[in-house]
Amino acid sequence: MNGREPSEALREAHHLLRAMAAALQAYGLYEAGHPGRVAAAAEVEARAVRLRAALGRDPILFLARRSFYLGLTLLAWPSLSFHRLAEAFEAAGIESLELLPGLDRDDVDALVRLLAGEERAREELSRILLNRATPELPPGGGLAELLQSYAQGLELLREAASRLLAGRPANVEAARRLTEHLAERIAADPAQALLLTTVKSYDEYTFHHMVNVCVLAIALAQAVGLDHDRVITLGIGALLHDVGKVRVPQEVLQHQGKLDEEQWRLIQRHPVDGAGLVFVTSRDLLHPAAAVVLEHHVGFDASGYPPLGGGRPPSLPARLVSVVDCFDAVTSKRPYRAAEERRQALALIQAGAGRGFDPRLVRAFLRLVGLFPVGSLVQLSTGEVAVVVRNHERLLARPTVRLLLDASGTPCDPEERDLSLERPGGGYRWDVARSIDPAELGIDMLQLLASGRLEERPADEGPGLVHEPSPGEPPPPGYVEAHPVAEDLPPLDREA
Repeated sequence: MNGREPSEALREAHHLLRAMAAALQAYGLYEAGHPGRVAAAAEVEARAVRLRAALGRDPILFLARRSFYLGLTLLAWPSLSFHRLAEAFEAAGIESLELLPGLDRDDVDALVRLLAGEERAREELSRILLNRATPELPPGGGLAELLQSYAQGLELLREAASRLLAGRPANVEAARRLTEHLAERIAADPAQALLLTTVKSYDEYTFHHMVNVCVLAIALAQAVGLDHDRVITLGIGALLHDVGKVRVPQEVLQHQGKLDEEQWRLIQRHPVDGAGLVFVTSRDLLHPAAAVVLEHHVGFDASGYPPLGGGRPPSLPARLVSVVDCFDAVTSKRPYRAAEERRQALALIQAGAGRGFDPRLVRAFLRLVGLFPVGSLVQLSTGEVAVVVRNHERLLARPTVRLLLDASGTPCDPEERDLSLERPGGGYRWDVARSIDPAELGIDMLQLLASGRLEERPADEGPGLVHEPSPGEPPPPGYVEAHPVAEDLPPLDREA
């Protein structure tokens, strides 16, 4: 088995798993023989044929640690995106899936029925072999566990949005368990956690943003010394901070181009709506988390929204979340503005210190991520391109980097370089010449972090993150400050 699968095969494996996830959903909606089932099975069959052609041999897909692999290569995006499919694999006891020549529609139908819980369909498989191969995967832990938790966070938010839209409460206890696990993993390896927040997806931009903000908020809360209980409560609030956007019409959240005044008014209601949803979901447990949801756009100088009365500032957890919320938002593509390079995002946050942002938390965040944030791409004075993996405790302009491309632009061995090392005769051995946007080189940061492979970045399939302009940013065309009032909400515990 080859540990270095062709790039085209990785893309086809992604398409196959997407088709399988769609087929599983179709089989849950339609009866046997329905055109929806037939079309879904036909797509899976076609994708399996294309994967085999791209790979040049019988494909073997593995599921391990809730993540999908093609051979020994982790399929990072499918592992994040198709959490329910992974659960169906586990429930059916499927650890490996070998697709043989001659696979037809009947095989696909039997497989999907098995994934949907029909155990007798297992006996109908003839050109699909289950659990014959055993993967020899690297040990778990570190980024692998963080990636699994990230995927669980996305699925939790999908489910929460669905339940809230149906008038049912979200599963807050699941949010607490996830936040506690994330806090444990982040405390063990903050640098890996910060690397994971470079993940951006414009298929589900709001959910990815909410998980990124949760990870960044936990890392910053731990860095400033908050106790465990406050970190967990803050983390839950950060995870749910934009949950009020479930009440914003999809045509607004998915709007292409600039937004008009009425659309901005709808978006600016999300803190009030979100706090109400959290409070109704769990009155006793989540007063402090509800405060984070309500206040994350108020601003350090109380110039934001909604007004809290008496011009009082937001709570410490809300002030902290507002800093990391801004960082992730401005480094994401938005319908009305291109993504900022990560170093520029830090400069914008620094410019807002004392106005929109608590200056103490800004300083702490700068120390946490460094002048070149973990996950940033940089070009060295040698012409080589590298990714920042750790920051120096004192020399913030001298991080440790991992090489990706040599001076000619050719992928090279992932050697780590400490930019604080000096030459024997004085002076530093390497310098950062400039920061680089991953999009400039078309690099898929998630696949790079997950497997160390340099792959093309998937096409952005959405308009981007609909988000309030940050303090110091010029407002986009059509922007209006609507400032909804936080009425009909109970007193919130703002000190946790």
